[in-house]
Amino acid sequence: MTAEVGLRPVLQKTALIGAGLVVLNTLISVSADAIAKDLIATYAAPQLMLLSGLIAVLVGLGTAAAGQGSRVFHTGSPWLVALRSTLGAISTTGFFYALRFLPFAEIFVFIAIMPIFGAVLSGLILRERLAPAVWCALGLGLAGMLFLFPEGLGGITPGHWIGLAASLSGSASIVLSRRICKSHTHSMAQVFYAQLACMVLGAVVAPFVWQPMGWADLALLVAYTLFIVGTRWLMVIILRMLPAYVVMQIANVQFLWMVLLGEHLFGELTGAHLWVGSALVVASGLWLIHSQRAAPAR
Repeated sequence: MTAEVGLRPVLQKTALIGAGLVVLNTLISVSADAIAKDLIATYAAPQLMLLSGLIAVLVGLGTAAAGQGSRVFHTGSPWLVALRSTLGAISTTGFFYALRFLPFAEIFVFIAIMPIFGAVLSGLILRERLAPAVWCALGLGLAGMLFLFPEGLGGITPGHWIGLAASLSGSASIVLSRRICKSHTHSMAQVFYAQLACMVLGAVVAPFVWQPMGWADLALLVAYTLFIVGTRWLMVIILRMLPAYVVMQIANVQFLWMVLLGEHLFGELTGAHLWVGSALVVASGLWLIHSQRAAPAR
């Protein structure tokens, strides 16, 4: 009993630090998205993917040279890793162009719906049992997405279809990642090959859309890449301190940052319809989390 009492303040402090790191991580992630939205207004996605992927791959090669080669390069499922990396590159391309065509805060909806899509795809790809709550959460999330179009379905633009495709391909990539984790493949290898796929896809198309890049924009691209790598590294630390369902709930604060940056950096106004739609999508995610936690207890 005495040991439990002494351990409780330590656990509370760890939880508090973990929650603070989640908030910090959302700021880093949103900052990366804001940089991407600024750059995609001038440069094509393949060019940005080529350069960003090259920087990330160089970081991975440096890590391998430091003695982590087996973690960076080894995989027990090369074909699944190749498929996951391709889907990730497609998703990255889609989100780049969605950032070009859509208001900044609207991108949150396509990011927030990914756990719901992932749960459904887990049933289709991994043959996991889909509880009725998963379909209910999906329906609620899709209803939230409809609030993006207050003037009706005629308001759907190519940017919305691109965002949906990016969300679905990204969700499929995440589901495959779960399958790959069972094949003795380190998370560093999954990140490395995903960035390599982005670099290769960008290299194929970039020569046809290349625009000269100034030093200031190149510095922004380096910052974007470091933010992306940093947020993935920080998430590993966070998940050691907090359960995933707690992290997902706190991470919804990302919508507020996207609203603020959208208004102050890009001059965008966030209507009530987007607040309602985002609330429904977040509620669908929380519903899914609750059902997954309650299932083992039942």
